[in-house]
Amino acid sequence: MDLQWWITVIGVPLVSALFWLRFHDRNETDAALRALKDELANYKLLVATSFVTATSMKDLEGRIMSHLDKIEKKIDRVIEQKHPPA
Repeated sequence: MDLQWWITVIGVPLVSALFWLRFHDRNETDAALRALKDELANYKLLVATSFVTATSMKDLEGRIMSHLDKIEKKIDRVIEQKHPPA
C-alpha cells in the first residue's frame, strides 16, 4: 500500500468530514445568533414600550412635587386659621 492509497482511502473522506462538520456547525451557530438577535430586538421593544424614560420620570416628579407643595400650603392655611399667631 502506497501513500496515494492512504490519502485516497483515509485522507479525503476525513478532510471531507471535517469540512462538513465545520460548515454544519457554522450554520447552527449562525441560526442561533440570528435567534438571539431577534430575542434582543423583542426585549428592547418591550423595554421601550413598558418602562418610562428618565425625562418623563423627572417631569412626573416635578408635577407631583408641585401638587404636594399646594397641599402643604393649604394645610398650613387651615392650621393657621384654627390657631392664629398670638
